[in-house]
Amino acid sequence: MRILNLLLISFLVVSCAATPHMPGAYVSTKGNVTTTLAKGSSAKTGKACTQNYLGFVTLGDASISAARKQGRIKKIAFIDNSYTNILGLYQEYCTLVRGK
Repeated sequence: MRILNLLLISFLVVSCAATPHMPGAYVSTKGNVTTTLAKGSSAKTGKACTQNYLGFVTLGDASISAARKQGRIKKIAFIDNSYTNILGLYQEYCTLVRGK
């Protein structure tokens, strides 16, 4: 029983430390940053994500440069992000870049 309690406590502490956002049963947030690097249309979109499983394993690259490369964007107009957390078992952080 003590081992189970210790595992539960370590799981909760690790999953909270693995994310830049608040813990909870279900969390879904979105945010954005507007830049002045590209004015006019933002016809192209690139998305890059990381996923975290059980608060222990994180895979992916959610950097702005990865999203920019994926969308073949030369000039960035907008940078958005989203975050999803389901019971700390699955977390996803995405960067969305729009530009031309």
